[in-house]
Amino acid sequence: MAFRRSGVQVPSAPFLIYRKLFHLLTLFLIIPVLILDKEGRIIFSILFLLTVFLIDTLRLESKSFRKIFMILFGGMLKKHEYREYTGSTYLAISYVLINLLFEKEIIIFSMLILTICDPIAAIIGTYTKPNIKIFKKSLNGLIGFYLAGIIISLIFFPNLSLTAKILAVLISGIVEIFTPIDDNLAIPITSSIILKLS
Repeated sequence: MAFRRSGVQVPSAPFLIYRKLFHLLTLFLIIPVLILDKEGRIIFSILFLLTVFLIDTLRLESKSFRKIFMILFGGMLKKHEYREYTGSTYLAISYVLINLLFEKEIIIFSMLILTICDPIAAIIGTYTKPNIKIFKKSLNGLIGFYLAGIIISLIFFPNLSLTAKILAVLISGIVEIFTPIDDNLAIPITSSIILKLS
């Protein structure tokens, strides 16, 4: 799952790539936002949260269920997730909150920032040199996060202010570095709040 480069433990390429490809599947959560009204989106997001929370809880509490889960998805878990709730649960929580509090375009933009910028940041930050660290995070990864986010800002959502979109990307990147909260929760909420306030 990991190897050492110059004494530093680095995720193996298959682990990181498979995890981030799986991460990209969260783009499918945009589809209900596109086709459902606000009430429908809220109901769907709550059902999604309940499903993910149930699966994660069963994984932690049931040995038999955990064996099946680990066979299917164990290779994509971070070490701390073996005994804790996974990022999927935090994603589901943020998905409920942004559907409750924000408009459709803000929700979609925030989900894109999470599902595209975060994986790009992880891959660039892990496998490019020199790897400059900022509070255990990679400056290379932050630059990758910003570049991807700015491209998304320039291409999509013309009805949203370009300044607000770029500001949301910049602040989300900073939050991702410093927050102790899981980035699946922190990034969508942060970017949504910035877009709303701007």
